[in-house]
Amino acid sequence: MVAEKCNTPDNNNTPVAAGSSKRFSRNLSHWANGLISVNRKDMFDTYDFGVPMNPGAENKDILMLYNEHRALPTDRSLSRLAEYNGDIPQTTAKVATENCDTMSVVFIQNPDPRNNRQCIALVGGQYQGYHVQRYQRLIGEGAQGKTDSSAPLRVTSRMTNGAGYDEFILPKPNHLKMHQEIMRTYFHNLNKIRDELDAILKKIAVNNSVVVMTVNKGQSELLINFACSARARGFNLDNVIVFPTDKFSKDISEGLGLASYYSPELMSHVPEKEAARYGDKTFGSIMMAKVLCVHLVNDLGYDILFQDVDLIWYRNPFEYFNSDAHSDFDVYFQDDGNRQTRFAPYSANSGFYFVRSNDRSKMLFRSLMYAGDVIFSCRSHQQILIQFLAEHNSLSGLKVKVLSRENDEFPSGYHYNMRKDFMKKLTKGETNSYIFHMCWTLNKEDKLAYMRQMGMWYLKDECIGKEASSLEDINTLCCAREPIIKCFYRDKASIIPCKDSPSKDKGQRGLSFW
Repeated sequence: MVAEKCNTPDNNNTPVAAGSSKRFSRNLSHWANGLISVNRKDMFDTYDFGVPMNPGAENKDILMLYNEHRALPTDRSLSRLAEYNGDIPQTTAKVATENCDTMSVVFIQNPDPRNNRQCIALVGGQYQGYHVQRYQRLIGEGAQGKTDSSAPLRVTSRMTNGAGYDEFILPKPNHLKMHQEIMRTYFHNLNKIRDELDAILKKIAVNNSVVVMTVNKGQSELLINFACSARARGFNLDNVIVFPTDKFSKDISEGLGLASYYSPELMSHVPEKEAARYGDKTFGSIMMAKVLCVHLVNDLGYDILFQDVDLIWYRNPFEYFNSDAHSDFDVYFQDDGNRQTRFAPYSANSGFYFVRSNDRSKMLFRSLMYAGDVIFSCRSHQQILIQFLAEHNSLSGLKVKVLSRENDEFPSGYHYNMRKDFMKKLTKGETNSYIFHMCWTLNKEDKLAYMRQMGMWYLKDECIGKEASSLEDINTLCCAREPIIKCFYRDKASIIPCKDSPSKDKGQRGLSFW
């Protein structure tokens, strides 16, 4: 390698000189024999790890540690700089990995850099491990845990945050009992369910792909709005299948002309009402329904676009997922945007994702279904699903891709609440977005208000809450051809100025969007 490619950490193109002694002592050389830095963006561009890349990656480096001499780059001047004392040389990802037969990748970030002094122990020459053991100075357990610098280091859950609070809630006997009852019903009716469901899927699948949604009575108007908005924009919904959790939403689904599969026995654990807020008991029950319907369709061999009902399409998402440019991964997830410890390392949103049916993805969702007791205890399947994504990526080689929040193809409630610049562009039609997912809301009331003032609402008021039997033709009577726009909050994104409306938030966040 020429000297210009071997720069100091300041990237100032000053050639680096190797020291006279080895970088690592004899006691370390059995597993550490060189260090090289690589620009993080270059590394992510060369090897798509699937995790969303944080902003500013072009100005940061990753550290390559070489276990043995043979893994070092071929260029002797560069490999000598890596081996010997002195500044750590920098090169490209391609050159840095040219002789690596295997590469283990570890993502590291201090969960609370302001308050926690993090150390990282690399234990070489030991039996290979594929998990990170985490130690923390804590007093108390679980929800009563608290970081205390005077306490001894002890093993903690990987969902323990910087303050010491463990966000992983261990299941109790009642959670296990709920899950056992569902599994008992599932296995007792499995052959019947599979036969009936497969007969429907064979009729509607397009290129072996279907859109899967689930809904209860409390969320039914959001399902109607999705169908109304999609058809107003000219989308064909023939390959959509809805898994209603009650007869009310079953009749609504069929009244919309959507394929549906309703199993009263399997969905009996889901209440008819909507969740009062994110993460409550009803929310957890609905999450389990989502797991069951995705598992069943995936296990029958169909590719799935799963989506929540609080969503609209701008472009057909299958154009993205079925393109040759996006065929490398088994599962694609929308970036949730939340970077809490419990969502590491993927921050995948469990309300919009694409799954290719294969042995790896079938194993993933079968395993998730068997973890229903944990889903009930945590009252959400998102954080559990993310841990399973990480585990199955390691265990079976499941290829996971999270579509970064920094891009504009698949925006969500994160963008609505945190990215005013993006929302300004969206209201002007200046993005290339495929969908918008109105997550990141406390309850349905907020969700509907935000969608109405963003021009995402197509359901007429007189149809909300009505049974399908009272409506002769839902599509004709209930669907508006143009969005029904109404202002609610001046400080929230809106497609028209809402300056005369009250603020939703306080302080600086309460300033007018316009």
